[in-house]
Amino acid sequence: MKNILKTIAVLVSASLISVSAKAGELSVTGSAKFSYMTHGGNDTGKAMGISNELNFTASGELDNGFTWKYHTELDPADGGAASNDDTAIVIGMGDMGTIGLYDAEGGLSTELGWGIGAMGVGADYANTMTNIGRGFDVSADPHVAYTTGAGMLPFGIQASIGFAPNTNDGQSNSYKAGGAQVDNSANGTNATQYKITASPIDGLKIGGDYYETGGNKLGTVGQEKTGGNVYAQYAVGNFKIGYTKGELEPGKGTNKYRTNVADTASALNGAAYESDGFGIEFAVNDALSVSITEEDFSRTNKTMAATASTNSRATVTSSQTTIMAAYNIGGATLGLSLVDTDNSDYTANRDETKTIVSLALAF
Repeated sequence: MKNILKTIAVLVSASLISVSAKAGELSVTGSAKFSYMTHGGNDTGKAMGISNELNFTASGELDNGFTWKYHTELDPADGGAASNDDTAIVIGMGDMGTIGLYDAEGGLSTELGWGIGAMGVGADYANTMTNIGRGFDVSADPHVAYTTGAGMLPFGIQASIGFAPNTNDGQSNSYKAGGAQVDNSANGTNATQYKITASPIDGLKIGGDYYETGGNKLGTVGQEKTGGNVYAQYAVGNFKIGYTKGELEPGKGTNKYRTNVADTASALNGAAYESDGFGIEFAVNDALSVSITEEDFSRTNKTMAATASTNSRATVTSSQTTIMAAYNIGGATLGLSLVDTDNSDYTANRDETKTIVSLALAF
């Protein structure tokens, strides 16, 4: 895998030798959002919030016909702090595809590919869970990725591969950063992710991804960190329906016989996770859209004694129903989202709700 990526990098570098970049262009886009959220059930909090996101983009063309694009975002955090993140440099090679250098950007997980939600995709937009345990992504680490060009493959197929050379490196590194050094870990020292999507017939979108770790791993690893998702979406008339399924297993290194850790609710500490989601979205007219999604998130803990030949399993499933409505008024979108979760935070009989009223302005 490393050799393939090195070969691609060498070919791109060779193509860039002796060419110069033409003057680029700079643009700024962004959004401003307001929300009022109330909770119900086991959580009775409420809050108002305003946030904005500014995306600075520069682009240009090289003398050999390749294009380049750079972007970085300025995002606010809770408490008023702000940071630059989601940074990328992407080289467009025409029909040969693209190569991107990413920091906290360039995700290849397809967990949101099913794309159902008037305001955002299901539980990703709003959930009561502290951690639902879904979707490992190479974007968690600085990485390089290659994506095939549009039309290169039949049936609308596009394929991507991303490689993070140092999963202990951290994000938002400056130019010439040295990088953290970890000899080995339960999660290895590098990560690779594969993604494939296709549009075989009108209205149908399908895809999937697979994430795995590599490099130097602890000799006591009983379970390697892996994960993947598949999805399908079909649009007909004013309707869209979608389905998604994902599975992941965190790396476990307690010893080669045991894969579990303490079963503490709200923490990503289970031995295995599985998610299923189904939803329908309907465009009432050009301005109004409504949707409903049903999602299940299961966490399994496995316990095995050091001398045992079998293990015991305990599984808890949290279920979430999300109803959304979005109304567009020119450059503004008014939103209403209702979230109802059973067994929230993988805790039996913990039922929680959320109601979110929002206003979003794009510029």
